[in-house]
Amino acid sequence: MAFSKPAQVSALEKIRKDYLECSICHEEYTEPKLLDCLHSFCKHCLLEYHTTNYKDAKMLICPLCRKETQLPETGVEDFKNNFILTGLAGQLEQVSSLEHSKLVCNLCEEKNKATHFCYDCPMFICANCYKMHKKIPSLLSHTVATLKDVRDGKTAMKKTKPKRHPECQTHEGEVMRFYCTTCDVMICRDCTVIDHRNPQHEYIDCNQASPTYKQSLAQLFTPLEETMKKLEQSQATASTMKDNLNIAAKRTMAEVKNRADEIRAEVTAQESLIMDEIQTILKDQNKKLEEFEQAVSVNLYQIQQSLQRAKDFSKNSSVPDFLASYPTISKDLKGLIDQNQPKIDSTLDHLGFTPGVCDISLGNLSMKEPKWELSLEYDEGIDGAWDIDTSVPGDEMAVANYWNERVAIYDTKGHQKESILLSSYPQAVAAFQNQLVIVDRTNSVKMYNRNGNKMFEFHTVPHSEVGKTSVNLCSVAVIKDTIMVGDVDRSVITKHRSSDGSLIDTVSVQTEPRFLAIDSKDRVVVSGLDRQQVDIVELTGTTLFSINPMIDSQQVVSCRGVCCDSSAIYIALWNGVHTGHIHQYDTQGRFLSCIDQGLHDPYGISLTSNGQQLAVADWNSVKIYNKV
Repeated sequence: MAFSKPAQVSALEKIRKDYLECSICHEEYTEPKLLDCLHSFCKHCLLEYHTTNYKDAKMLICPLCRKETQLPETGVEDFKNNFILTGLAGQLEQVSSLEHSKLVCNLCEEKNKATHFCYDCPMFICANCYKMHKKIPSLLSHTVATLKDVRDGKTAMKKTKPKRHPECQTHEGEVMRFYCTTCDVMICRDCTVIDHRNPQHEYIDCNQASPTYKQSLAQLFTPLEETMKKLEQSQATASTMKDNLNIAAKRTMAEVKNRADEIRAEVTAQESLIMDEIQTILKDQNKKLEEFEQAVSVNLYQIQQSLQRAKDFSKNSSVPDFLASYPTISKDLKGLIDQNQPKIDSTLDHLGFTPGVCDISLGNLSMKEPKWELSLEYDEGIDGAWDIDTSVPGDEMAVANYWNERVAIYDTKGHQKESILLSSYPQAVAAFQNQLVIVDRTNSVKMYNRNGNKMFEFHTVPHSEVGKTSVNLCSVAVIKDTIMVGDVDRSVITKHRSSDGSLIDTVSVQTEPRFLAIDSKDRVVVSGLDRQQVDIVELTGTTLFSINPMIDSQQVVSCRGVCCDSSAIYIALWNGVHTGHIHQYDTQGRFLSCIDQGLHDPYGISLTSNGQQLAVADWNSVKIYNKV
């Protein structure tokens, strides 16, 4: 069985669908009528639409953009005809005939097979007539193309030239060569001395008016394009807030469940009530965000459509057509510029949970943005706190004391429990199950057990390259059973098995990995210290986006420690002694808040597993912040 070639969507069909299809009947336009918003519809479609929806109204609301158009006294029939669409349809019919008909020469009596098409005559001509056509001086300026070029779309149909000046409807036999700038209408010579005479009226030649008003119209494009950008940014913000809201709702529900597990017998009823309330809030807030998105989409669509049509009309229309429609187009664009844009409630993605103090109180939901308060600061045995990890089992934390050449373990009250003495200055520490991973200036990675005994040590390069390849190990993070080590000299992250330190992979990164963290999406957060930026990269090393923190509208001097929870990225920043900041960003890298400022010299930072405490290694002390 023979199979035909797969059907291909022609360019003509795409043009018909995009430009010549009525949005009401979804068929090719029949007598297209133009509304003030520059949308067009079939005359019979508008008649039915008006009769059905706005029978006695003096205004017609566009079915697409909802903009109102004043209904003429004689009804829909008196709306302006869209001759551009009519002309385009005719031109496409001509081109379409080239695809489906056997064409013959329109000149010779022999009716030879046509090989060319003259756009100016316009006629199909054979090869012999084409040779004669080229020899006639008055025809040398004509545009002639082969039928193959026409079929392939390499040449375009010329628009039929309209009359240079339309006839005046008031003064018979006169053409409108002038434009009254006072009334914004085209006028004829008689109008200049009768209805539009000086000094009450000012007028200029149409050929002078057209470029002037095209420039005036073009000045409206930029502010609308800027408005479009802002609306698109608002869409992105709303989308991110919806994601954050869902994350916050999930996290909050988990907190509620944990609290409920402690007093399940007494608080089953309260748990059910609060969970329902969460769902109600989630639904309500999502609805508001979706309504906002819808409002933004409508405004954006209105602007896009009006702006594009104005640009197309300004570019492609004849002088009379342009000037006839200029007042309407200009008024439409100015109205869009002055239109108030929807504003979003920045609290719509805030949701939290405050545990209750009553034995049978599960707690209360909080829709306020969480704040951080300094609850504890300690400096016992600390001299150069470089890094910190709060995930040591037993609610303890490990602090890398640089100048003391040791890693100390502290309890939640800031009391030192034990200390691991090292042979060099520690630069990074990470807790893994019941073990500690430590990176020091010896440029090797050491694994210690909970009792402070070294289990094994490994290098980040193959055995044959140890001592030959320059490395500068500065950071460490753990994801599942994999240890990730940042090497500043090579600007790479190496991955190792936690069981024996064997090398799994080496990936290059753009920013020197001075500090590392892993977020809830298994992305790697890389801070470059003096690079002044933080990169969020995939495990393969591909950079997804960068965060460029600012303090007082100026780029920071140094990005330090990083840590993450399910909805935010936290970064320690430094501009000089006692200028340290801790900033919070969303998972897309947008600034959320400044947790604290005026820190001495912050380096590593770490969140507790429940996300309720943030610990900062502030060089000469450790600061603990509680989320409230």
